[in-house]
Amino acid sequence: MKYCYLNDKIISLDKAFVRIDDIGILRGYSVFDFLRTYDGKPFLLKEHLQRLHNSAKLLSLELPVTDKKIETLIYELLKKNNIKDAQVRIILTGGRTIEGMGFDPKHPTCAILIEPLALPRAEFYKNGGKLITNTHLRYAHTAKTTNYINAIALAEERKEKGAIEILYIFEDKVLECSTSNFFMVKDNILITPKNTILIGTTRNFVLKLVANKILIEERDIRVSELQTADEAFITATNKEVLPIVKIDSMTVGDGIVGKNTEKIMELFASAVRSL
Repeated sequence: MKYCYLNDKIISLDKAFVRIDDIGILRGYSVFDFLRTYDGKPFLLKEHLQRLHNSAKLLSLELPVTDKKIETLIYELLKKNNIKDAQVRIILTGGRTIEGMGFDPKHPTCAILIEPLALPRAEFYKNGGKLITNTHLRYAHTAKTTNYINAIALAEERKEKGAIEILYIFEDKVLECSTSNFFMVKDNILITPKNTILIGTTRNFVLKLVANKILIEERDIRVSELQTADEAFITATNKEVLPIVKIDSMTVGDGIVGKNTEKIMELFASAVRSL
């Protein structure tokens, strides 16, 4: 992509630089949100922006542009980059640091990046994917911060083990994946965690889609319950609804994409097509 937005200007990507004394670089003090477009239309933009505001508030940050302006900028960037189906990353830091540990909330750094879609291989949707577990509780879990140290540190292990995602567990509870939310189906009941996680916009969208079609339980999931799951899947902006058939060395259900999961995938695809 050739163009991005940085601090009040749309500029070429190769000229977009953040100061070395930005607190986002020095201390990792920053939040972001991540959405995608379908045929040039931002998907769940309102929900993503609300989550971005919530994340910023938790770090005492404030967006320097209005939601309407962000929407306009996204459309401008899609046009300038000559792309319709893309992923959009909105980044907010505290700006230049004050004596290494402080910042001026009135002068944040704000950027918008337009990137080519990075989607899982089609075979995962047909045959299902694999997760590996890791004991981890994200710091400031209700905020979407740029701290992905754990996920990046485990990236090579994940690839070596043929996994598409890392499933975090903590104190005998199943939490979330490194960039996705987790669902399981047991006895035709859809179960998903809601505590101590970052609530995903795609997660919420799926729950609304299936609200009158399947029983739903939003609750803690014990690690031992994974062994009793009939089906499992994950949801995320760039994964949509992706079936899971293996967790570590354990096979989920019959080891194939379940009927409930297939139906939810169909409902999601239909909803997206009707945008």
